[in-house]
Amino acid sequence: MLLTVVGLVFITLGLAIGWYGLRPLAVVPRVLSASVQDPSAVTDDESFAVCYGVVNESGETLSAPFTGVRCLGFEFEVTERQPFGIGIPWLQAHLDDGVATRPFSLDGPRGDLDVVPSPKRFVLDTESTVVTVDASETPPERIQRFIDVRDDLEPVAKWIRIVPGLGTRRYVERRIDPGEEYLVAGPIERRQHEVVLTGDLVITDHTPKRFASARLRRAAFPTMIAVVFITIGVGGIVI
Repeated sequence: MLLTVVGLVFITLGLAIGWYGLRPLAVVPRVLSASVQDPSAVTDDESFAVCYGVVNESGETLSAPFTGVRCLGFEFEVTERQPFGIGIPWLQAHLDDGVATRPFSLDGPRGDLDVVPSPKRFVLDTESTVVTVDASETPPERIQRFIDVRDDLEPVAKWIRIVPGLGTRRYVERRIDPGEEYLVAGPIERRQHEVVLTGDLVITDHTPKRFASARLRRAAFPTMIAVVFITIGVGGIVI
């Protein structure tokens, strides 16, 4: 009876981890199967579009948290090297994350298209800027100001700092930079007599194939963990 309960717990955890890992792949077939259009060619007759163009501001901009670069959207994550986490030693444990975004214009050779990303479902598939700070180092001024205003982001614990190799933090930042070219894909809506791309969008500085490959690589590890958990769970029930 106990093995059955434990097995069901492992299966449930495996399914949850699998859903977390595989969910970002749901949009990949739509991106790969769609034709890349000029932004001006998109109409509300379509439910999903893939466009390529130059991003430009259509209102306010943002200041990226770690670099201070003016941008139209950013995603950040803070991790710390710790001696534990999911049973794996010396893992970069998650400490903090967040996003911010603004509407922008996607400009092509024949016209433009307004893009309004959802702040609730905002993910960037762009190159990362990473600032690494050793536990014994003083963070750069901008990162120190960021730490000071984040209530949940405490300094590296003393017991971690005394162990060589531990306590190193990675401050990861991804941005939408004005004037740069991006592939944007997602649902189409008509707002105030204008067609816009909005909602849960794909925003990447890669080609569709490179975007798909990157998401597949990121999904590999959680999917492997999910398979292991489910296998252990099934084994516990069968025994």
